[in-house]
Amino acid sequence: MLRPSDYDPKELRALTGAAAPTHADEEPDRWTEPDDFLGRADARVRAAQVEDAFLLQAAAGGASRPYLPSLPDSAVGTHLVLDWLRYLVGVGGRERAREALAFYRDVEWLDESVEDALAAYLEAFDDTEGSRLSVGHHRTSLLFVARLAALR
Repeated sequence: MLRPSDYDPKELRALTGAAAPTHADEEPDRWTEPDDFLGRADARVRAAQVEDAFLLQAAAGGASRPYLPSLPDSAVGTHLVLDWLRYLVGVGGRERAREALAFYRDVEWLDESVEDALAAYLEAFDDTEGSRLSVGHHRTSLLFVARLAALR
């Protein structure tokens, strides 16, 4: 009985008359390109975190729009708000962070009063050069929204 695992792949190709693959035909090894692998893993973890946060929120009474009608009144909530704004400003700068907050209000993640409060917090941050916020950045913001909503 012929068991392919007993043979070297080059021998098997020779037996079948198949040509050896070129480097262009090979898929990149996920372990030799850790940035791509880690980026994909990070995206999967973040997606799971967002889902978990909304499941927790739903179990605590349901998620309705706006997801964040008010900011939590606690030290933990304030710390989380500042972490979120530090993240937005670090990625996009203060002006893009402000635009993102307006977008989040438009899609009903935030109440208008929450947007106003967050915009007031933004004034405490130094403006930095940043880039456009990507879909991944907005997903991270949704995770912050879900966590803040769960603290209320």
